[in-house]
Amino acid sequence: MKNLFTGLLPVLCCLSVLPLSAQDMMPKSARGLKLGITEEALIDHFLPYVPGAGSNARDLLEAQSLKPYMMPVRQVGIRGESIAYGASILLEFYVNLGKNFKVNLSPDYIGLNLAGAGKPVSFEETLNFLAREGTVNAAIVTYDAREIPGAVMATQKYKIVNYLHIFSDLTKERQRVFETKKALQRGNPVLFEIKADERIRSFTGARYWDPDGQANASYPLIVVGFNENDQAFEVLSCWGNQWGMGGYIWIKYDDFGKYARNGFVLLPEDQY
Repeated sequence: MKNLFTGLLPVLCCLSVLPLSAQDMMPKSARGLKLGITEEALIDHFLPYVPGAGSNARDLLEAQSLKPYMMPVRQVGIRGESIAYGASILLEFYVNLGKNFKVNLSPDYIGLNLAGAGKPVSFEETLNFLAREGTVNAAIVTYDAREIPGAVMATQKYKIVNYLHIFSDLTKERQRVFETKKALQRGNPVLFEIKADERIRSFTGARYWDPDGQANASYPLIVVGFNENDQAFEVLSCWGNQWGMGGYIWIKYDDFGKYARNGFVLLPEDQY
């Protein structure tokens, strides 16, 4: 037995070193990498642990809620773009966390810039813009603004380093749920695309979303919490506080896995 253990010892030592070697080979920063990281190992490596919001504690294996850290529910304007609103809501979470003075970020600065460049306000273009150009305080480019004032040239830009594409329409349904829960456990809200019919925008007065009808369009929503007992995610929209229950609804894991198509987590700057 002693000789067997002695023979296995070098092998065990090599096996124990492999994860550390792989870790050492990982990039130190997501800055400079291709925008929209999709590789599983890199996603796990860069997925932030948010101080004060994420933990590996046992209670966070059962439930998590980032709702207390979110800004008031937004109402997208007539000229506004829902994806740009969703992305700015996500960035506000990181910018304002732990601060007494809260900043409202402009979604319309994103939408107007993309429209001016002839680009669609898609998830990819919106998040790429946040990484390359950033957005500004909503006091400079107001909600539902018609144009971008010259004052933006001299104001602070709020950017992200990169972003993680944690699941796609090719990801298995159960894996979409798993990746979203993992992001929440580390303290990160998740911007995602859901396939649904147009009635979802006027969904009111119910706790749980009922995916009744044809899923013939895509909409952006934000996951801010989960509950294992209910087997559901809590979700925020940018369609005002009359939507759902005060601007939030719950989506069962099974429905989320079936109808969620793409999920994203921001990689914020170290300081704002």
